[in-house]
Amino acid sequence: MRVTGVHGEAGRTSAGSVVSAAALALTSLLVAACASPPPDTSLDASSPPATTAQTEQTPTALPTEPPLVLPPSRSAGASTGPVDPAAPLFPDGPCQPSQLDVSASPVDPALGYRQMRVRVTNSSRVPCVLTGYAVVSARGPSGTVFANPRGRLHDAETSSAQTVPLDPGDVAHLDLGWRGDLAAAGVEQTASMTIVVSDGSSPVAVPLDPSSPVDIVDGTEIRVGGWRPGAD
Repeated sequence: MRVTGVHGEAGRTSAGSVVSAAALALTSLLVAACASPPPDTSLDASSPPATTAQTEQTPTALPTEPPLVLPPSRSAGASTGPVDPAAPLFPDGPCQPSQLDVSASPVDPALGYRQMRVRVTNSSRVPCVLTGYAVVSARGPSGTVFANPRGRLHDAETSSAQTVPLDPGDVAHLDLGWRGDLAAAGVEQTASMTIVVSDGSSPVAVPLDPSSPVDIVDGTEIRVGGWRPGAD
């Protein structure tokens, strides 16, 4: 009978359709697999993963104020070691002519003994110091330098030397004394005078009053008193 053959042909057709569908599905999977991009291997495995966390900032240290350094005072020693006896008592230098205004009083004669007061004023902006005894030099009208022995005033108040600091505007004074018995007629008398006010200083001119002659001559002993603070 032909019926059996028909059924058998129909069965083979259905089976072939199932196989074709399965093959098509497998082909689709393979195509999809081939179309997928391969994994990216260009990144270094040791590289740390990126993070979006914000990095914590280290706080900036504020500047500190420098220590306050005070200048040394006059009474403070420079070191705690032994004091050098040759070191100056004050840090200020000896007074120089450029710092001083010098003036002289008229000569005060008394029984052959003469006396004159010399004053100095610190007219600069820098402190200075008067130490020791002043050194006086006298010259005649022709420029002759007199050789005058130096002595000390006998007045106990003015004979001892002192260290006198002079701040700007301060005044100090000393007294000069001599005898006029050598000032005979025709002998050159003092026409100009200079004074070295302190150890380490330079000579400075002493303005003399022309109306009050200074009868110091060559050989006259000039007695010098110590420096004292103030004008009188």
